Amino acid sequence: MMVIEICAYRLLAPFFGNSVYTWTALIGVILIAFSAGGYLGGYLSDRKMALDLLGWLLAGSAVLTFFIPAFHTVFAASLSAHGLIAGPVMISLLLFAIPGILLGAVSPAAVRFYSLTLKDTHVGAAAGTISMLGSLGSFVGTFLSGFFLLSTFGVRSIFFGTATILLLLAIAAFLLAKNSFKQQAPVIMSGIFAFSMSWMTTPKPKPGVIFEHESFYHHIEVSEQTEGKVKRRVLQLDSTMEGGMDANTGDLILPYQEYWKLALLREPAKVSSALFIGAGAFGMPENVSRDFPDAGVDVVEIDPQVIEVGRKFFKLDEFPRVNAHAGDARRFLLQNGGKKWDLIFGDAYNGIRQIPPHLATREFYQQIADHLEPQGVFIMNLIAAVTGPKSELTSGMLATVRKVFPHVEVFSVGYRRDETQNVILMASREDLKPLIVDRYVTPGSWQERLIRTHIPAGTVPRSEYVFTDYHNPVDAIIARGLLE
Repeated sequence: MMVIEICAYRLLAPFFGNSVYTWTALIGVILIAFSAGGYLGGYLSDRKMALDLLGWLLAGSAVLTFFIPAFHTVFAASLSAHGLIAGPVMISLLLFAIPGILLGAVSPAAVRFYSLTLKDTHVGAAAGTISMLGSLGSFVGTFLSGFFLLSTFGVRSIFFGTATILLLLAIAAFLLAKNSFKQQAPVIMSGIFAFSMSWMTTPKPKPGVIFEHESFYHHIEVSEQTEGKVKRRVLQLDSTMEGGMDANTGDLILPYQEYWKLALLREPAKVSSALFIGAGAFGMPENVSRDFPDAGVDVVEIDPQVIEVGRKFFKLDEFPRVNAHAGDARRFLLQNGGKKWDLIFGDAYNGIRQIPPHLATREFYQQIADHLEPQGVFIMNLIAAVTGPKSELTSGMLATVRKVFPHVEVFSVGYRRDETQNVILMASREDLKPLIVDRYVTPGSWQERLIRTHIPAGTVPRSEYVFTDYHNPVDAIIARGLLE
């Protein structure tokens, strides 16, 4: 069941996001299913004193596990329209509730039959032994999934393999119960039928997709479309587009990617060193390296597979001064305690559905400040609104960043400030407002395009709430914004 639970998250993330709500729905449904299964197993084992009960429970769970990928393919897209909270609960109930009930019934039934072998004289020992074996099995399933299966096999293959093992265990239980092959045949045929139907129900490839991969962290997808002379190549992680470029030239194609150039408003207009937290499609760090060939550019990306995708599809190998590091951003900063950068760009947020909470706290921004040169600039991209009911995230993040940086300016990439969009925060120890408000820029220049999106002070609703490592409700704030 732990293999099913951990791998189920990879099924749900492309449709419902990489958020705590997806995990909460999944774990909650499985716990309820196991609770119901515990009662069912005890009830059935008292009424049916035959070892083949275990066979039927395992066989039923095997058949339904075979069907999980097919049901997911058919129903996930439609259920994703039900929102961040209801959607994951509904799909979890559909896919995992009944298999969870049947597998939850195995342990109490096993306790009953094991105690019978001891003539019911050591019921406590039987319960303790089965509980111990169940916990050890959960441990093995958890470590096997997290450290090996997800990084080695596709999610569909893992479900098929798990179902096959359950079916073999069911057959073993029938053999122990001395059931004939004729009695086992319907079970075997049901398993074969379920596997065949699920195998044939494969997701239809999306138009323009040139690469798909299931990594430990994400469902990675690279797609391409030609628009005139521009070949738009974009990277999607789970449900969110994370970046892109013109595959022919390497030019940036998403408006928010140009905002790293805010660092060039200061004098001298030069970047000697830069750190990007979150790789996206490597477009921004590559542009920094192209414009400033002598600059050292570091990129820290949690998913090693995203780095490999960058090498294969997004020209990373053409920029030897761009150094990609696989790991968590805070750990990377801790390991590079003495290093400082002119520009740090934060872009590790997974679209509108999820922000890594530990990368949205006062303590993290203090780490950022400690790694900036005295005149350095920290620029951050987040997905929210600037005003209105959906602006709670922006106001909270702004209040948190201001606890560390005395000067923070806000830019909105979209047209309507009350709608969800890319919001750019620019923070520094020096007052950069004169560079934005009191300077002449050439009409039509990149400076003019960025500066005209500046949000005047006082426009964003103020918040006194500061996110910290010990209390950070960003997931709840995101959920409220999505409900709005």
